[in-house]
Amino acid sequence: MSQYTLTVMDTAGIQDYIFGTNNLQQNVGASYLVDCATRKWVVKALPEPHNIHDLDNPDHPFDGRKIEKNGLAAEVVYAGGGNTVIIFASRDEAIAFARRLTRRVLVEAPGLNIVLAHEDFDWQWDALGGQAGCVKRLMDTLDHRKQDYTLSTPILGLGVTAACAFTGLPAIGKDEDERLISAEVQAKIEAETAAHAKLMELVDWGGYDVPKDFDDFGRTRGESGYIAVIHTDGNGMGKRIRRLRDRFPTTQQNRDYIEEMRDFSLSVQRSAIKALQSTVNRLVQAVRHEEDGDYIGENKEIKIRDGKLPFRPIVFGGDDVTFVCDGRLGLSLTAYYMEQLSQQRLADGEPAHCRAGIAVVKTHYPFARAYALADDLCRSAKAYIKKRQQPPFGEDGLTAMDWHFAVGGLIRDLPEVRKREYRVSAGDLCMRPVRLTDPDKDWCSWETFRRITRTFRADEQWAGRRNKIKALRDALRAGPHAVEHFRKVYLSDELPSIPGQPNMASQGWQGERCGYFDAIEAMNFFVEL
Repeated sequence: MSQYTLTVMDTAGIQDYIFGTNNLQQNVGASYLVDCATRKWVVKALPEPHNIHDLDNPDHPFDGRKIEKNGLAAEVVYAGGGNTVIIFASRDEAIAFARRLTRRVLVEAPGLNIVLAHEDFDWQWDALGGQAGCVKRLMDTLDHRKQDYTLSTPILGLGVTAACAFTGLPAIGKDEDERLISAEVQAKIEAETAAHAKLMELVDWGGYDVPKDFDDFGRTRGESGYIAVIHTDGNGMGKRIRRLRDRFPTTQQNRDYIEEMRDFSLSVQRSAIKALQSTVNRLVQAVRHEEDGDYIGENKEIKIRDGKLPFRPIVFGGDDVTFVCDGRLGLSLTAYYMEQLSQQRLADGEPAHCRAGIAVVKTHYPFARAYALADDLCRSAKAYIKKRQQPPFGEDGLTAMDWHFAVGGLIRDLPEVRKREYRVSAGDLCMRPVRLTDPDKDWCSWETFRRITRTFRADEQWAGRRNKIKALRDALRAGPHAVEHFRKVYLSDELPSIPGQPNMASQGWQGERCGYFDAIEAMNFFVEL
């Protein structure tokens, strides 16, 4: 038998589903439910026999059986990057699977939307890979369905109903704080326990725990504090997947295509988990044990409260990662995670380069807006990478990041804020986005930023002299001539040097770019590991 059905599934509207509330418990539970809908529940809904051994084990998820040789009812090609691709022995099996899965999602993850598409094909006559293959056609169909997808409008209540405090939907119960909650919120809260257990099993936290509330991120409850919302994404992953797909355009290469796609997907998963574990290890190593408790930072800036590290992954296990940490650790932790990830090579032989956006906001700032800002900053880093890939640079394999300190809130979009707050008559105050790979190729690098920040914080002519640094900040905003005047009044030497930018040390500017404003702005929000 060579007639099969190819099925592709994806989720829709997950950003609002995961990040639409300031309740960390719900954020974590929602992320876990999305993972269940695309992995755990998929396995439970598959007909027997199938090829899954343990989908949560990136080293041995499949048992090696093949649908064309071993009489399987279903074979999962891969599950990652938001997509799940499955081959069924018949369309009836595919439809029955879709019914079982969607029923479970409706019951156990209300509010979560999934989209599926099916296509019949002949193993001997139809190619899975290639630009005209079954996978390409079905992915296009899925994209069209997602674009045209009409989200179901929930019934807001019949007769006299009470509204959920978080969603406005009809309430069905109360949370531990006696707030009314809907079925969607209840499902997320109930899922948090399983999500916490999975994270603790997946990552070794060195004897520490992880926060379950935004108030646990290194501050005293009730005090003003800041968190960093970090969104990272892989560079050119779509292109890499298309290149891999196009290497197998014939029917004789169907099995080779499946194996290569599977290996690539698993290598992404393994690399992300390895980088996450390395980041946690580095954070644990940075903890200082004092008589009055555990701290992070040379000056005990961040206190470890109730044995919880001020770091919490929300979406992880793939190239698209979101985590939250104490606002003062946002830059350091993100840079370290990206460095660890970009050192690893995926199954296609290329490094796992990525970009990131870091939004540092007040602890109870609207989380959906904080995530949206981090996403915008991630796109800003992507634009930098694309620019460096074009002539005259022609670079490849870049890792870069951008950030913003929304200390007073953020109402306008990022480009408008940058234009209004960081554009002066002399030019652009920002050096960001900054690159992490090959810092010698561009002065706008993480290494440059970190070195300048260290100088302002530790050098004897700068350390502890806030009025002096504030005067430099004002001079930078006024332009090169104001900086030269500042030097004559306050300094016996030049500003910290920046390689390849000879005017920076004397004027603070090179052309229309400033080299020091970012470091000054970050001083209160930057704790090195």
